[in-house]
Amino acid sequence: MIKVFQIPSNEMEKMYPETPFMYGMGIGFNVKKHFSKYVHVANIATDDPNVAFEIGNIGSEDDIDRKARMHSVSVGDIFVKDNGDVMIVAPMGFDTIGAFEYDGEILSDEDPDAVYGEAV
Repeated sequence: MIKVFQIPSNEMEKMYPETPFMYGMGIGFNVKKHFSKYVHVANIATDDPNVAFEIGNIGSEDDIDRKARMHSVSVGDIFVKDNGDVMIVAPMGFDTIGAFEYDGEILSDEDPDAVYGEAV
């Protein structure tokens, strides 16, 4: 299972032009600065981030357990796998993130000091 975290649309409007969609492009997007804005929106029934991206865009709805209002999976969204891998959807593929703080809990992999990592 992959947990999907997104920043709600109303929060993104307040952040413009520094929005998650700008991750890896132009002015960029500082993920750590905006951790507190992310919301756990869904669990997707797969361990493969590529499959989660596809399901999060075209379904099947049977594979999505929605927790909050969710838009299609996009650049800047965060995936957390059951094994602790934390990644952000990048313009091309996925980048690992060493740690992600959500609702007072630190979700992390083996490198808690990393911000951006190698493409997955």
